[in-house]
Amino acid sequence: MNSRKLDPGELPRGERRGRRERHLLALTGGGYRGLFSAEILAAAEAEGGVPLGKRFDMIAGTSVGGILAIGLASGVLARDLVAFMREHGPAIFQPRPLSFAGFSKSRYGNGGLQRAIEAVLGKPRAQRAFADIPVPLVVSAVQEGTGTPYLFRSSAAATGKGDEVSTLDVALATSAAPTYFPPHRIGDRVYVDGGLVANAPDLVVLTEAARQFGCRIEECHLLSIGTAGAPRAGAVDGAPGKIGWLARHAIIDLIMTAQEALAIDQVRCLHPGTFLRIDAKPAQRIELDDTSTVATKTIIELAQKAIENTRQTQAAEWRRFLAYLA
Repeated sequence: MNSRKLDPGELPRGERRGRRERHLLALTGGGYRGLFSAEILAAAEAEGGVPLGKRFDMIAGTSVGGILAIGLASGVLARDLVAFMREHGPAIFQPRPLSFAGFSKSRYGNGGLQRAIEAVLGKPRAQRAFADIPVPLVVSAVQEGTGTPYLFRSSAAATGKGDEVSTLDVALATSAAPTYFPPHRIGDRVYVDGGLVANAPDLVVLTEAARQFGCRIEECHLLSIGTAGAPRAGAVDGAPGKIGWLARHAIIDLIMTAQEALAIDQVRCLHPGTFLRIDAKPAQRIELDDTSTVATKTIIELAQKAIENTRQTQAAEWRRFLAYLA
């Protein structure tokens, strides 16, 4: 299926400038720690002086990073994404009542998450087809049962038509972390969190940009934002019984952390034109469902320190992205 010819004003910024260089954004998964990512985005938006949503040639996100990516691509300001995380975090991670049967279920329902997404996007944008988002956007998920990775694409990121499913459905699918949230059904398929295969979607956005735009790795300039995660200390006790849910919960965290570390290392080895990774490692691990006042304060402080560190140690890369976004 051939894509229609775009008007010059619709072309990606790199193409409008007569070159194939592409500026890409990758947003990592990490539950409530996505507040860290939102704070970084808000700082970049404030310093650049323009909304970020339409300033990148392609955006990719996973789990909470997918939700933030959807927000940006839908025209939500980064500072409003910060407010979204802070205001709705406790309701999103509201535990279900425990029961003996509950150890085989997800800890949280997705009702609070659905209401939060509708609140930040507005119901019309939450219900519109993902294909119709006017920004090249890729969000990862995994098909339950087959374990097949699936990339939801807006039409602007697809060679033909994008995914004709609701934006809300995509947000719930990418964030359906096993043991935390229930799998999400869309039609005859059931999806779980994309963090199982692409918690850091950096390789995803690089390969998708190469496919869509025909650019080489050295023509790609990637801004990658983490969620202040850190490896869990100690071994996981996988014994069944009273800690069965906790053991499964820790294994899922380990899978996502390991995938993220591998993806970031592989991207560094590929030597893209620019690779700016902004992340932090807290002194003590912040669980992805910890919405406490202490966790919130720590995440915000980590983001502020990460921005300051980036300005000091990676000033050229930071200025490059700010100049492009202006």
